[in-house]
Amino acid sequence: MENRRQKGNLDIGQTRRVKVSRMVEGKWDDHGTGHITVDYMERSEDFGLSVYAEEDNEILLLHRIGPDDIYRKQEDTIISWRDPTCSTELALSFQESAGCSYIW
Repeated sequence: MENRRQKGNLDIGQTRRVKVSRMVEGKWDDHGTGHITVDYMERSEDFGLSVYAEEDNEILLLHRIGPDDIYRKQEDTIISWRDPTCSTELALSFQESAGCSYIW
């Protein structure tokens, strides 16, 4: 299936545990917990963030990293931004600060 990524294909050394949240009607809505990677996205020829659910490896988030300065780091474990393609505020809450620093 195109929307799935097998665990065998994941570079476990490059993944980090993270919770994905979206702003819905002024409140943060939890969209699941998974592992984040930075991947080269062939279609857009850019790098992007991919989050795969820890339960079933489904894609929780695919986000092309843009050149615009839309990203904010909050404290040691949260990265948030307003995604211009879907006009939605998103946040990644990392289990460990090292994972946040790696992605930042």
